[in-house]
Amino acid sequence: MTHVIDAIESPFDGLVSAFFFEPGELVTDGTILVEVEPAASEEKAEGNEDKK
Repeated sequence: MTHVIDAIESPFDGLVSAFFFEPGELVTDGTILVEVEPAASEEKAEGNEDKK
């Protein structure tokens, strides 16, 4: 069965820093497709939570 992914959802804002697939490549369910680096505002928010 073939599925086309139109959008990828992330639990936080950020920038894609790496792709782990090539265009047209077939991948299995559960495969990690991208790496996302948190946006600067997310890093600050995470740092504030650690201090509490």
